[in-house]
Amino acid sequence: MKRIIIVLLMVSVATALSACTEKSKNKMNQTKEEAAEAYESAKKEVQVSKQEFVNNVEQQLSNIESQMKKLKQKIDEQSGESKSELQKQWESLNDKKESLENDLEELKARSEENWQDLKEDIDDQLDSLKDSFNKLKEKIGIGS
Repeated sequence: MKRIIIVLLMVSVATALSACTEKSKNKMNQTKEEAAEAYESAKKEVQVSKQEFVNNVEQQLSNIESQMKKLKQKIDEQSGESKSELQKQWESLNDKKESLENDLEELKARSEENWQDLKEDIDDQLDSLKDSFNKLKEKIGIGS
């Protein structure tokens, strides 16, 4: 009789453990699915954030580029040392713009996991470009 009770108790424990194990497996699978969904959602948000950043920088660069053409025309109308100095500053400005464009292309090529490394540098370069641009505008005598 004791043996039957022990066997029945062991079968009951084994059944209970089996049910717990199945519940644990289901819970683990559910957690894995939720984690995968959260990862994909976060990845998509990063992609959108990266694209918005790129679009914003490209738009600002486009605006600066068109204004730089106008500055170049004004510089070409100058004469003497003034013209020479302004041309040097314009060349420096153009070099900054090209460097920024190159870094932006590099950022576009980077994965969503590591594009942020370059984002801050691009922000700084854009600010520097705007500063230099505005200083050159002031020297030429063009208002904002």
